Amino acid sequence: MDFIFNQNVGDGANVFMVIVALIVGLAAGLSYIDNKKTQKEQDKYKLK
Repeated sequence: MDFIFNQNVGDGANVFMVIVALIVGLAAGLSYIDNKKTQKEQDKYKLK
């Protein structure tokens, strides 16, 4: 059972994956905020 707890990749790979995950999360958050602002502006100009 020792193979379960052994790390297969180096520390550099773990740091890289954390950085990639943070960048993806930031991009998704900014996209969500932009979508909400754009939707609010479009609702303002909709024909009633």
